[in-house]
Amino acid sequence: MPLPAAGGRLVAGPCRGREVSAESVVGVDIGGTSVTADLVTREGELIATLSRRTGHGEVAVETVRSLLAETVETAASLESELRGIGVISPGHVEEETGLVRFASNLGWNDMPLADTLRRIPGIAEVPLAVGHDVRWAGIAEGAFGAARGVRDYAVLSIGTGIAACLVVDGAVLAGATGSAGEVGHATAVPGGDECACGRIGCLDAYASGAGLLRRYARRSGRTDVESVAELLAVLGEDRHARAVWDEAIDALAAGLCTMIMTTDPAMVSLVGGVSQAGETLTSPLTGRLAAELGWKSVPPLVVSPLQAIPGRAGAVLLGMRSAGRSREATAWSTESVAGWAHAPVLERTP
Repeated sequence: MPLPAAGGRLVAGPCRGREVSAESVVGVDIGGTSVTADLVTREGELIATLSRRTGHGEVAVETVRSLLAETVETAASLESELRGIGVISPGHVEEETGLVRFASNLGWNDMPLADTLRRIPGIAEVPLAVGHDVRWAGIAEGAFGAARGVRDYAVLSIGTGIAACLVVDGAVLAGATGSAGEVGHATAVPGGDECACGRIGCLDAYASGAGLLRRYARRSGRTDVESVAELLAVLGEDRHARAVWDEAIDALAAGLCTMIMTTDPAMVSLVGGVSQAGETLTSPLTGRLAAELGWKSVPPLVVSPLQAIPGRAGAVLLGMRSAGRSREATAWSTESVAGWAHAPVLERTP
């Protein structure tokens, strides 16, 4: 499917086994927990990956700026000619201007991200674009993932926050203001918990990674469970963990019901850290969703074969589009892109 318009020694994953171009692009995936930068050749070969904890507010801005600057320096040190940069952010993103209007998990309001990053030395002449994280993760799913060859699909990202990418007849829905797909901030539980965005009963407050951990800590009084994987590990023995997980499944079913009834996707691809729960997520969610949908059949719920990296792949695709190389990326294989997840990562402390 064509792409829709819309200090320390570096530990690198060098290209091996065949001739590759000396030209490269950078993709920067800004998450609520970490920021990851990938340096990739035009052929889709991963050269290097760097990552840092995100932080909040101005700290998050500096994390992105410094990580991108270091990745640019890495490209220069390897004599790789940088042709394009793609940066993806959660929240309400104006892709035309590179302005992040609002990102609750990052503490950003009207953040001129593109303008800030273009001031980094060495990239003034390199095309740089800023996009919405889940929208570009969805584009990556259509290009390399579970939705390859599908023209009507939805991608639900369940990570630190929740959002969706909606694709109808091969076109990504962006909306009048660029905020289509913000299902995480639709009401799933009327009169429920307060969300980080300030609204009440948002899906994000119940089923995102951050929401799950907040609700478990409040319910159980424990603060030593620091990841969703740890929460899932005690589902069978901890009634508080079970209750929080079941309520998350209920909230997801309510949110997905509205989305499916509205857009009628052929399939729903699940991405993000919480999606790695696999059948612990998909099995009960399919059952609850069937009850919610009633007469309408449940479309397949599929965990992305790209594992936890559709956002990273989307950022690189945005970099390829910035470089004018979108068509070349359509030749990349699912296996090669998924393989980026297993490359060494240099985790840096700001």
